Parts: sequence; C-alpha cells; structure tokens
Amino acid sequence: MHNGQRLWSKDFILALGVASFLSFVFYLLITTMAEYAAVRFGASDMLAGFAASAFVVGALAARIVTGVFLDVVGRYRVLIVGVGASVAATLLYLPVDGLWTLIAVRILHGITFGTGHTAIMASVQSIIPEARRAEGTGYFSTSTTLAAALGPFLALFLIRDHGYEWLFIASASFSLIGFIGLLFLRIPESASGVGRRVSRRSFRPSNLLDPAGLRIGSIMFLAGIAYSSIMAFLTGYTASLGMADAAPYFFLSFAVFSLAARLTLGRVQDRFGDNVVIYPLFSAFFTAMMLVMFAQSPWMIAAAGVFAGVGFGSLMSSTQAITISAAGPARVGVATSTYFLMMDLGFGLGPVVLGKIVGRFSYEAMYAFAASVVVIAGLLYFLVHGRSAGRRR
Repeated sequence: MHNGQRLWSKDFILALGVASFLSFVFYLLITTMAEYAAVRFGASDMLAGFAASAFVVGALAARIVTGVFLDVVGRYRVLIVGVGASVAATLLYLPVDGLWTLIAVRILHGITFGTGHTAIMASVQSIIPEARRAEGTGYFSTSTTLAAALGPFLALFLIRDHGYEWLFIASASFSLIGFIGLLFLRIPESASGVGRRVSRRSFRPSNLLDPAGLRIGSIMFLAGIAYSSIMAFLTGYTASLGMADAAPYFFLSFAVFSLAARLTLGRVQDRFGDNVVIYPLFSAFFTAMMLVMFAQSPWMIAAAGVFAGVGFGSLMSSTQAITISAAGPARVGVATSTYFLMMDLGFGLGPVVLGKIVGRFSYEAMYAFAASVVVIAGLLYFLVHGRSAGRRR
C-alpha cells in the first residue's frame, strides 16, 4: 500500500525508469525505420512509411484489449508479459532479411509495446497518491519527454558511427534493462476483478472502452491530429521556407519547456483545479500553431517549440490525470488504454488528413487548419469536462 502522501517512493522511481526505457526504444526506432526500409530493402516511399507506422497499428490493436487484461488478469502479470515479449521482439530485428518480414516484426513489436506501455501507465496510478494525481502523472510523463528529445539523437549517432545492427542491439538492451527493473517493482492490484476468468463477456464494448477515457480521449484525439502536423510536416515545411536547420530548434525547445512545465503544473492542477491549468495550455498550443504558420525566421520556430512544449506537452499529462480520477480505481486499466487509444488514433489519422490539405493548398493552410482543430479541442473540453469541473480535491 502507499505510504501516506509520499510520491517519490522506490516503486514510483522504478516505474519511471521502466517507462523511460520503453519510450527510448520507441523513439530510437520510429525515427529511423522508414530510412532503414528504403536503404536496406529499396522500399518505395509508401512502403517505407508503412514500415515505420506499422508499429502504431500493432500498438493500437494491443491497447484495445490490454485494459481488460489489466483489470482481470492483473497489472503486474500483464506488465511482465508485455515487456518480456518486447525484449524478444527487439531481438527479431537482427535476422530480418526482407521488407515484409520487417513490417511483420514492426507490427509484433507494436503489440508488445502497446501492452507494456499501457500496463506501466496504468500501474503507476496505483502508486501515486490521489491528492497528488496530476503532479505525479506530470512527473511520470517526463519519461516520454526525455525519450522524445534524446532518442532520435542517439539513433542518428548509432547509425552514423556503428550502423543499424548496433541500433537494434541498443534497442534490445534498453528493453532488457526495463524488464530487469520490473523484477524489483511492486504494484498494488485493483481490489475488484483480478483473478476473474477471462471469457467472451470480458470483451464487451463496455469492458474494452471506458466512458471517461472516451470523453477525455476524444479531446486528445483532436489534439493528436493537430500535433501530427508538427511531427509529420515540420521538417518539409521549414525546408520549403529556406530554413532547413530550424526544425531541430523546435524539438529542443519543446523538450526543455515540456519538461519544465510538467514538473510544476501538476502541483498547480492538484491544488487549484483542472480548468486553471487546462485552458492556458490550449492557449499556448494554439499560439504554437500560429507561430509556425506565420514563421519567417528560425527564432519563430524555436518560440513555437516553447509554446508547444508547454501547451501540448503538458496537456498529455494533465488530461491523463483527469481521466484516471474520473474513471475511478477499479477502471484504471481500461481507462488508460482507452485514453491512449484515442490519442494514438489522432497521431495516426492526422498525417493522412493534413497531407491532403498540403497537397491541395499549402503548408500554411494546413497549419491554419491544425490551429482551428486546437480551438475545437478546447471547446470540446469545456463541453465534456470543463463546465462541470470544480476544484480538484
């Protein structure tokens, strides 16, 4: 059981480490797989892109069902199986000798990652004290922030100096370290459901999807579409403006200010309520989109990274805290899987929709559309939660 209101316990720190290593593996590979497929197997642009995004397909499939197993089989068991299988999946990259084999491995790795990541994100909520939910979730989410900042740099360094084989060895090593950390982690299980037999009835829609996860997740679905405009198109956009070297400044600013905001805003949210934090985050996110749309110099791109790091970066942890509190202890697993399922859908569908806008109109029109999606997400937050959100206690 948790000791009072203590947050930085041994188990919280171990869980943070495990999540960090899982996220490192994700960002090591997601940023390099398209190039690897093209260079190693001569894949077309479409198939090279699918080699990268096939991982997301597997992760989405896993998130749909993982919530049921978390609340019925037990969080720790699912965590051990998911992360253990992820170690095995990373080793499968080494003998791959064909494009479709690579895609199959990417899907399998996505399934194991989706299982393990959903499990650790749900499990840590049983360690965080209720009164410090937003603060603890914000701290824990720094695992993703650090991985997003350092993972791509490490991947490029390994490929440049040692080749793809060492990239895969590093990925397997990070996964193994995370698995070893799990052996020392103790997770309190949900009081209800664990040990119940998994049957066909376990996979009813009401068991697969949580209402709180859908409500708040729908907000992050829209936010994910908006932010995918940055992930998928910022490099091409800055190159078209004659500022090809500006994109890295955005991501550096994003990482630094997202980390700083997550370390402070969670405490404010716990003390003064959700709306005091969430509405300014939407404003910051909207400002970032507008700065990108009107960018005329690298400093405007860097400034956009500052606002996006504070806005979208903190929005992920703040809305997750709201989801967990609304769902209740007995539904933490399925609520977490539903929340990330919706956000991943936004990340996956966003580039398809936004790419059509770029092709038919322009990058500027696409970023204007993305900014309008942020506004719609803010209005949706007001409708589904903001207007009824009182002071968090």
